[in-house]
Amino acid sequence: MSALSIRSLRKSFLLGPAHSARRKEALSGVDLEVDEGESVGVLGGEGAGKTTLLLCAAGLLCRDSGALSWHGSRFEGGGILPGLVYVPAVPEYYSFLTVRESLEYYSNTEDIPAKRRRTLIEKFSVQLGLSGQLSTPISELCTDALKRVGIAQSLVEEPRAILLDSTLDGLTIGAPYARTLLGDAVAAGVMVIVTSRHASVLAPVATRIVVMDAGRITGSFSAEQRVGSVFDELTPQRRHIAERVH
Repeated sequence: MSALSIRSLRKSFLLGPAHSARRKEALSGVDLEVDEGESVGVLGGEGAGKTTLLLCAAGLLCRDSGALSWHGSRFEGGGILPGLVYVPAVPEYYSFLTVRESLEYYSNTEDIPAKRRRTLIEKFSVQLGLSGQLSTPISELCTDALKRVGIAQSLVEEPRAILLDSTLDGLTIGAPYARTLLGDAVAAGVMVIVTSRHASVLAPVATRIVVMDAGRITGSFSAEQRVGSVFDELTPQRRHIAERVH
């Protein structure tokens, strides 16, 4: 049984004023299955539908149609999936909080005792190069540090699934450590989905990569598959992208 099962997912957005009948289709019948302990990379350019897919999968955006199941149970929406953490490209926190306060506040769940949460905050702060900034106000952090805070928060919550929406794009300081920590989470059974425009970002962290274009998944391949056997069915442009990963 898949941890996350997406079937015929569709989502469109209104174009123009509220009375307009024109709509832009962002997702056009997406099917995706992700297992526990699997890291899936979603590769696509701007407007491919990557963010819409993750938001719908997380339960943060209502889908127009399609079915979504979480560990075998149908999920109708109306709130984020239990045990799942969604991390945007650049996480946002209350600007007046420090890094430590942000991690404590946003990862405050009943499932994790306060003492263990503090231990995890210290651990991941060190591993992501944030230990010297725990007392720094969020408003003073650069984009790179905000991304690392978002990754740290997702790990502190000890979730069953982590969705990273282009969070790794442009990450410099701590990038190797972030990849290692995500690998450790996957090895422990956590489901991870990472989106990016860049194949080089996904290659080190994904066990399987799906290629997305114009709201559809147009190809899929894994690290174990041979280039010639899996890329022949892709369009020339998508094959070129996929081959760059290898």
